[in-house]
Amino acid sequence: MKILLSPTIKKYWIDSNSYYSIQSFEKFIKYFFDDINLTLSETTDDAHIDGIIYDIQHNCETPPNKCNIMLCVENCNYWKHYAHHNKYDDYGNENIKIYLYNHIDKIEQNDKYIAIPQIYIQINYFKKYYNTIKPSISINLNKKKFCLIATTINNIFKSEIYNMLLSIDHCDSIKDFPHLKNKSCYHSQEILNLFQQYKFVFICENSISEGYITEKIFNCYFSRTIPIYFGSNKITYFFNPNSFINININFNQLEDTKYKILTTLMFNQEKYDEYISQNIINPQYNDENYKERLNNFIKSLDS
Repeated sequence: MKILLSPTIKKYWIDSNSYYSIQSFEKFIKYFFDDINLTLSETTDDAHIDGIIYDIQHNCETPPNKCNIMLCVENCNYWKHYAHHNKYDDYGNENIKIYLYNHIDKIEQNDKYIAIPQIYIQINYFKKYYNTIKPSISINLNKKKFCLIATTINNIFKSEIYNMLLSIDHCDSIKDFPHLKNKSCYHSQEILNLFQQYKFVFICENSISEGYITEKIFNCYFSRTIPIYFGSNKITYFFNPNSFINININFNQLEDTKYKILTTLMFNQEKYDEYISQNIINPQYNDENYKERLNNFIKSLDS
């Protein structure tokens, strides 16, 4: 099937030089559609198009009888300003056949559509490319700076975590590096090299929902640094708890977290490397054979 990127998808994900964009058509395909039996096109002169990829702000009519796709990395359970979601809710647009959603954590499927959690797609990409995506620099623990704050501090929860980290040592903020403004937040080399300079990177999702896990924690893992994570309560279902510091669990035990950082990880290369060398994806994680199910669904539409 030949699938066309809508102008808004192309503008947002490919053409923009902002941090939120992937900034590469080839990388866009690898990230979202690896091993999926679709042929994506930025532009086409071919009159025969089997479907179009739309974004969550799309609220115009979509063509019927096509393999149309809704691509959304946002948290629709929390934010209420997305035009398509406000008009159709999750699955009300009968002309959308495939949903790639970041606010669900299980596959939804019937004879009309299939919805795939974005976390499945991200983990597939991570497992496939982890050995090739890495910083171009490597810094020993004793030469690393303490912690990078890669989130805005805009509420009491983040402030308490931030103050705990400050009580250990100095923390830099990602805002102090304006050259990253136009670098992709999807593991650009500049992001990876910056994160590699720190023992820890504090990351926080911009909203909390069960299935909502973004590129932030993957950036830490690709950088070979230890994430300090605050976000989805399901995070340990997807990731090995021994590969990151989970503030969700220890939020009311920040002193315990502080003690662990100081005594176990901060100055001990061996213990630090144990975290870095862990099998990052939790063995209990099950992606429900999403690629096979999605490809079978696409085949059924094409028959």
